[in-house]
Amino acid sequence: MANKRLKSAAGVAEDQLKAGAKKLQEQLVTVEKAVEKLATKAKEKLPAPADVKAEIPEVRRRVQQARASVTRRKSGGGPRPVAASTGAESRSSTSSTPDDSWSVADLRAEAKRRGMTGYSRKTKAELLADLRG
Repeated sequence: MANKRLKSAAGVAEDQLKAGAKKLQEQLVTVEKAVEKLATKAKEKLPAPADVKAEIPEVRRRVQQARASVTRRKSGGGPRPVAASTGAESRSSTSSTPDDSWSVADLRAEAKRRGMTGYSRKTKAELLADLRG
């Protein structure tokens, strides 16, 4: 009796697995059809190789112009961007001796302008002492 129940339970489980596999196969077929449609649409949207090939000389010309522009800027021959004026620049032009009213950022900028080294690790008092000479 117990043997019959095991066989029937195994048969039910097998039937459920077969039904699940069939559903998955149907879903797979549906997904494959959707993929085919999307692939067709993608191919339609791609430009023809001849069209792309015709654009190559223009793209090469633009790349060459960009390289020349970069070379000019590096060598100093082209236009340079205008830097925004900072408080340190205006202070250094009005008074060459820093005082306590200067911020640490202004003091560091002045130290950098003077070519000093190690200014980034110094305190405000050390910067003031060094800059005053």
